[in-house]
Amino acid sequence: MALVYDLVALISLHILSLYYLRTKVTVTMFIIHLLTLLLLSSTIPIGESRVQPDNCKSEKLREIILETAAIYPHQYSYQARYMKQQAEERFGNWWSAVIISEKGGYGMSAVYDQYQNTSCEITIYDVFYWLGRTS
Repeated sequence: MALVYDLVALISLHILSLYYLRTKVTVTMFIIHLLTLLLLSSTIPIGESRVQPDNCKSEKLREIILETAAIYPHQYSYQARYMKQQAEERFGNWWSAVIISEKGGYGMSAVYDQYQNTSCEITIYDVFYWLGRTS
């Protein structure tokens, strides 16, 4: 995230320097503009509200969820079906997929996780994805 802030600061500095050369404002005004932009860019969360930290210990399950969200955007029933199908093809039977959005939930079967490290929870935008082994 610090890299994004540094990039914003560099772009702001470049724009301000062009503005300064073109309008011939005083050095004091240039510094005030620069400090204002740096202050604003350091307090604006960029991308933090889009993807929240997940509870996913399995990289392979995370890949299935992200792949599915990309293949079927905003089609939650297709996403749930595809996630369950991919998990069963790759890891055997007894998998469930649950997707809960602001519109409601879409599930494939009863959710009961009794095995460790066999579930993955990810929130992307306002949509919660859960993929796990059930029995």
